[in-house]
Amino acid sequence: MFEVLLFLLGLLGGGLSGLLGIGGGIIMVPLLLYVPPMFGFAPLGMKLVAGMTTVQSFAGTLSGAIGHHRFKRIHWPLVATLGGPMTLAGFIGSRFSVAISEQVMLLVFALMAVAASLLMLMPKKDAAVEETLDDVNFHWPLAIATGALIGTAAGIIGQGGGFLYVPAILYLLKIPTRICIGSALAIGILSSGAVLLGRLGTSQIPWQDAFILVVGVIVGAQLGSLLSQRTPRVVLRRILAIVIFATAIKIGSSVIEQYQHTSLSGYFTASIVAETT
Repeated sequence: MFEVLLFLLGLLGGGLSGLLGIGGGIIMVPLLLYVPPMFGFAPLGMKLVAGMTTVQSFAGTLSGAIGHHRFKRIHWPLVATLGGPMTLAGFIGSRFSVAISEQVMLLVFALMAVAASLLMLMPKKDAAVEETLDDVNFHWPLAIATGALIGTAAGIIGQGGGFLYVPAILYLLKIPTRICIGSALAIGILSSGAVLLGRLGTSQIPWQDAFILVVGVIVGAQLGSLLSQRTPRVVLRRILAIVIFATAIKIGSSVIEQYQHTSLSGYFTASIVAETT
């Protein structure tokens, strides 16, 4: 039953990946953290979840990008300019992730989600006519800086960072919605691939469970990419904003609970020591 649950979670994460241009980690991390205990399974630690979603994010972006490429929604100069620095920074961040505690990982994840949520609150006016690849222009120094910053944080938490660079592409670089989603998936192949390479050989990936998750992701991403072409642009942005905001709240509350628990445990320990001395 645990394998069936993993497949269904992968199907959901892959569908969101193809629909919204994200690797699926923004929804997959909380699902893997909180859903298995609801069905009586042992809770999964953040490092185990990060290892599984490292593989899942790469598979989701690859499958989704293939789907969007059929509709000519990928702007390759943008992919290279933003994705190159993000790939290098993601690899470096993932190599240093071994020395980082699970609580710090959760905190970084929550802060990234909050930043993305704030970006999604910015207004964006759609063109009357659907834009094509020839209509795209962007500020390349800003794209390089954005890729390096997001890539570093994404490498630490084991994600491609799509839930943050999709809003950045939309609102900072001002890329049309559907081209943003397709290009973001192509960028995700580079960034999540770098994170995956960084974690290889570090014993952080449970390959059997990750494989089952990926099977669901591949199927879901193809369905999501098809649905994305038929969904109004404003609806796509609203769905993305809701997903990011809900995850930011959930992960942020978990960080606060862990901090309070640690502080309370430290208080009682100090009290016991004081009484015995």
